[in-house]
Amino acid sequence: MTLDVLAKAREWTDRRFDEATRREIQSLIDKGAMKELQDRFSKELEFGTGGMRGIMAPGTNRMNIYTVGRATQGLADHLLESYPDARERGVAIAFDSRINSSLFAKEAAAVLAGNGIKARVFPELRPTPLLSFTVRHFGCRAGIVITASHNPKEYNGYKVYGPSGSQLTAPEDAKIVSRVGGVRIVDDVKKVDYAEGIRRGLIEEIGPEVERAYLERVNGLAEGIQEGVMEELEAAGRELTILYTSLHGAGITLVPKALGRIKGVTLLFEEEQCVPDGRFPTTPSPNPEEGAALERAISAAREKGADMVIATDPDCDRMGLAVRDNGALGSAAGGGFVLLTGNQIGCLLGYLILRSYSKSGKMPSDPVVISTIVSTPLVHEMARSFGVRVVDVLTGFKWIGEKMNEFEERGEGHFIYGFEESYGYLAGTFVRDKDGVIASVLAALLLKYAVGAGALAGASGANPVMALLAELYRDYGMFMEYGKSFTLKGIEGAEKIKALMKDLRKNPPERIGGGRVIAFKDYLDQKENKPDEVKTREMPGLPVSDVLQFITDDGVKVSVRPSGTEPKIKFYFALREPMSGSMEETKGVLDARYGRLSGELFSALGLA
Repeated sequence: MTLDVLAKAREWTDRRFDEATRREIQSLIDKGAMKELQDRFSKELEFGTGGMRGIMAPGTNRMNIYTVGRATQGLADHLLESYPDARERGVAIAFDSRINSSLFAKEAAAVLAGNGIKARVFPELRPTPLLSFTVRHFGCRAGIVITASHNPKEYNGYKVYGPSGSQLTAPEDAKIVSRVGGVRIVDDVKKVDYAEGIRRGLIEEIGPEVERAYLERVNGLAEGIQEGVMEELEAAGRELTILYTSLHGAGITLVPKALGRIKGVTLLFEEEQCVPDGRFPTTPSPNPEEGAALERAISAAREKGADMVIATDPDCDRMGLAVRDNGALGSAAGGGFVLLTGNQIGCLLGYLILRSYSKSGKMPSDPVVISTIVSTPLVHEMARSFGVRVVDVLTGFKWIGEKMNEFEERGEGHFIYGFEESYGYLAGTFVRDKDGVIASVLAALLLKYAVGAGALAGASGANPVMALLAELYRDYGMFMEYGKSFTLKGIEGAEKIKALMKDLRKNPPERIGGGRVIAFKDYLDQKENKPDEVKTREMPGLPVSDVLQFITDDGVKVSVRPSGTEPKIKFYFALREPMSGSMEETKGVLDARYGRLSGELFSALGLA
């Protein structure tokens, strides 16, 4: 193994590689840094079904121009084999603020051009959802985004989109993975100089017209939603203030422009965090799901008297919110602000859309909301009251995009909204991925709506957004979601995870926390078992996935799955309780209930 690793490392010191790469690898060899060389060269950075992601450095198991070139050559080979018009229709490319993102985007364009495929490249950082729109706008055969989402600063990634503008799914994803696996780094990669590609018309830098077209669609979507709730929006009266942070990412290029079109909203900024910077110098994590990422913005919002904080992640496909709070759920973010969970945001934005379309009479025939199997059941209760069905898909927004494509192709089901608990939201059909720009616009409209609805109801004191959330909980029950992961490292850990999943399949629990299990779903076997029924039901329509789900007669849903990228087994809990008192009181009941039932379950599984 050591000799093989050394041989691979020495290959990276020859003249096929740039001087900086050669020097760095030779230095590791000279130092005898075998552990580091082993990590960099014992395998190739995996190109999975959605692309690849890794630490940036020279080596076969790292993100660099050579692994990017290899991935792009595999994609080019697939496109040329699959689409006769691939050269003309081409590929759109975007990148975020991360270190080397622009470099990797240009490398991908140079390789596509080297294969005679037209590459349309954004010359500056832009949000991921704009790439999805651009693929559809130009009718491209694929799209590439250079981003590692909200990973630490040492990482970057390469994400591939299909002709519909959604992330790749089967069978095309597997075909590309296979093609990439057959490409030798450097030797099999065809490319031209970037400037030469532009001169020959094989590389085209995208102008502002695409961005304008996208913003017009976003604006049209916002106007359509406002139409149905105009009474509440006008009742808001006062000018509302939102403070925005892009967490040093690409959102700063489009979110302010989109929010600037909403009347009655003043936009403020966390100035330092709105400077694109792949080092993310002002935050421990550029992840809007985490309270630490919003601390500076909340501090600024408190000083400036803002009503809401909006944060987007580096590639601006996720969005997080903090709102002023009167203590109903505790000020988790501090300073009188509370962070909303992804499920709470998803339901509030969904309620706004459902109510608007219902009141305006513009609800389409067979309207559908798409969510995921581990997102809150509250969305089902809420949508049902508006006569709208909810379709659940597997975890990951690519499955929401796939279902949207399926509706379009079959001419059945009209998508109106989609969300997942990990802070991803989408309305409209002109984008096929989670969209932090659209979500930010929806959040601003939600604030205006909540203030206006509160004014019409004569409410005072409570934060309007929290008051609206409390209203949903009173109407449909208070839902809270909890998650717990167990890291089990090494071969023994991997075997234990397999054994746990096998045992849960063979011997599913009859009761969880006092509730009787009335349904057991196995997404690997594609079957649903109900103890009260003799027959086992098939579950068509979802791809196979190693996920188990248990539902009890007292409103508990537990989902279990092994992580696909880490040595972890993950548990998702969804609990429901009627809300007769305050949110704070009911949350206390749910927290205590979760503590009891999770403790019992983990103890029974040997995980306590």
